[in-house]
Amino acid sequence: MRGLVIVGILALGLGGCLQQMNERAGGRCEVTASKPWTPAAGSELTVEAGTLGADCEHAVATIVIRDQSGVAYAQAYPTAQVMDLAQARDSRAMRTALGEWIQSANHTIDTTSALPDWPEGAEGPQNGEFPFYVAEGFTRETYMALRERNAPVFCYVQGMESEKCLALEDGVLSEIGIQSFPG
Repeated sequence: MRGLVIVGILALGLGGCLQQMNERAGGRCEVTASKPWTPAAGSELTVEAGTLGADCEHAVATIVIRDQSGVAYAQAYPTAQVMDLAQARDSRAMRTALGEWIQSANHTIDTTSALPDWPEGAEGPQNGEFPFYVAEGFTRETYMALRERNAPVFCYVQGMESEKCLALEDGVLSEIGIQSFPG
């Protein structure tokens, strides 16, 4: 019995030391953030982000958009590969970074009518030195029709020099494409 007590005390002590070492080294990166997104009258969605990893530099970040019925969109990225998250070295900085990452007011494309034009005869939408790459399945005609419908758009940084844009139509979120920008 005495041996079990000593082993228990040593285990508790070792656990405390490991926790302190983990905290000094940045510790686990288990952080969440959530913000509402109200893209149109009568519709409210929730944009959630979270990280999970041994530390924030090597964590995986998820972005989830939920509507009243559940998950409408979800994607995961290594934090080191997302400009908004790559510099967050600890949980406190990551919490701030996640909040900024999912802020719907952070982008310049609020509706599909603000998407760049796709001139007839061009290979894709034209936006000067910052190309917009449409998602698979889009033709010029389907893209231009989407622009005309003026649907709400949510964009978020999904790399070091690009953001992914989603359109909300009839309660369904679908990927429009990726807008590049200087890093």
